[in-house]
Amino acid sequence: MNRKRQRISGRTVIASTVALILLSGQTGGTKTAPPAAPLGPDLVELKVDRLVVDPASMQPVVLLVDPSGQRVMPIWIGPNEALAIQAELDGTVPPRPMTHDLLARVIGRLHATLRRVVITHEKEGIYHAVIVLEQDRKLLEMDARPSDSIAVALRCKAPILISRSLFGEKSVVVPERQNIELTYGLTVQELTPALAASFSYPKGAGVLIADVKEGSRAGRDGFQGGDILSEIGDRPIGDVAALRHALANMKGPATVKIFRRGSWSTRTLVPVGD
Repeated sequence: MNRKRQRISGRTVIASTVALILLSGQTGGTKTAPPAAPLGPDLVELKVDRLVVDPASMQPVVLLVDPSGQRVMPIWIGPNEALAIQAELDGTVPPRPMTHDLLARVIGRLHATLRRVVITHEKEGIYHAVIVLEQDRKLLEMDARPSDSIAVALRCKAPILISRSLFGEKSVVVPERQNIELTYGLTVQELTPALAASFSYPKGAGVLIADVKEGSRAGRDGFQGGDILSEIGDRPIGDVAALRHALANMKGPATVKIFRRGSWSTRTLVPVGD
């Protein structure tokens, strides 16, 4: 792969580039990872929000989003790594194992577990990462490129972490993500185990609708405060970030599965402007 150094010239350039590629409409879906072990105060877990193409350089960009869904960090990557990440996001199984598939199989055959990948620092516009394996109760840490680390983490269902200070420095707020609930008139929050128990919610993922603004699109579509939203268009909604992604990328009316006062029902959510 041609490893050209991609220099990041500043927060303003990143913000404008992210806004441009988000508005380009090229999406890849959100990959939801299983719950990770508790993080230290200096680390934050990210998820792959989508894979897009920078319209200026025509280079693939992977967008990593924090649990709130309001901050996004772009990492420019190579085409081979982009293909590997996109295949996993789409659930595509190649006829023969790709390099990252092979690595995941080797890890399994060696009776090791990929515990996490960590984006550690940035130097001269290039991000660096490590992958952390556990074998025989010993942790093994190896240097790796973030693109390779992300591709393998998706295959092994391992968490993708970054230092909180680095993410705060390199990430940007995406306006449409920040305001997407306001557009629909929803106030939502993460569904903690305690909240799930208080609503007698069966075990599983979901997002709590804390409030619905009177006269809003969500109100007209029949949603109420206290509803627990678990699916949009047959896609599981495991957290607030996944909900925001689904709302931002709706192409038409979608069937939404909700849990209300002890029973399941469905509603049809219509995109704003339809």
